[in-house]
Amino acid sequence: MKNILEHSAVQNLLQNAAAPDPTITNWLSRLSLLGDVPFQNLVADERLLPQNALRFFYIDPSWICALLDGALSIGTNTTLEEKVNSILAHSVRDKAMIGANKLRANALGIAHAMNAADPAPFTLVAGMLLRSQLVSGFPGLKIIPTYAAGQQQVPLRYETIGDGLLLVIFPAIPVSIKIQQPPQGLRFGFSDAGGSYKIKLRNITGDDTGGQVVRDGKPVEGNITATQLFRTDASADKKYVLNVETLKAAVQQSLVNAGAYPTPATPITPAQFAMQIVSTPDEANFTNPQL
Repeated sequence: MKNILEHSAVQNLLQNAAAPDPTITNWLSRLSLLGDVPFQNLVADERLLPQNALRFFYIDPSWICALLDGALSIGTNTTLEEKVNSILAHSVRDKAMIGANKLRANALGIAHAMNAADPAPFTLVAGMLLRSQLVSGFPGLKIIPTYAAGQQQVPLRYETIGDGLLLVIFPAIPVSIKIQQPPQGLRFGFSDAGGSYKIKLRNITGDDTGGQVVRDGKPVEGNITATQLFRTDASADKKYVLNVETLKAAVQQSLVNAGAYPTPATPITPAQFAMQIVSTPDEANFTNPQL
């Protein structure tokens, strides 16, 4: 039997006929994305990932290959089984890697063809670990990678693997990554400037309606005092009741001062006022300096 298995034609036939159970393929696919790998095997020393830390990393394809080889060796008791495993391993590993590229896209209901092409097995990919209260405070935290060709493919893995600990694996090496509060974070609000408040002024006319007002390459903010923002006649338990009329007038004056509202005598509309005081979700951007 061992001699027969040495023939290339027999090996090719076995590889073409090998069709692992989908349960096994899915398990190996998840394993190739570091699923079920203990945390101490991902981060050798906890000091490498302290609280409120973000770490980017590459995944060594040789390490993943060795991980899958170890998994495939389970239950191998004889030299014959070892020989069959060595013949089938390459094909099974390839299927696992291709399956890994589809796991999350399928779970999200995203057509695979719209997400990414199947990767060449065991190519270099990248990931990130975020350890922060942001992870538990914003369960829908958005991680948006951009790649060399400008695509925004969904990450292969996005999973909370511990309290305040998020693991993300990308299908390629990102050029940049945007971390953004969930969309439901859209709200009305101001930035506290220590005794006064600031808002991001937005254009209310033209092609860039809704875009932030920019002068000399810098975003322009409006300054609102506490007396303009809150009612002065409110009782102590209602001291933070908004004074809509004075706030609206202050917002309009800020636009006039910025040159973004050429008709100061005409009051801004309720829609234009709402557009000024909306506070969009915060975001942070990271760029790969090596690309």
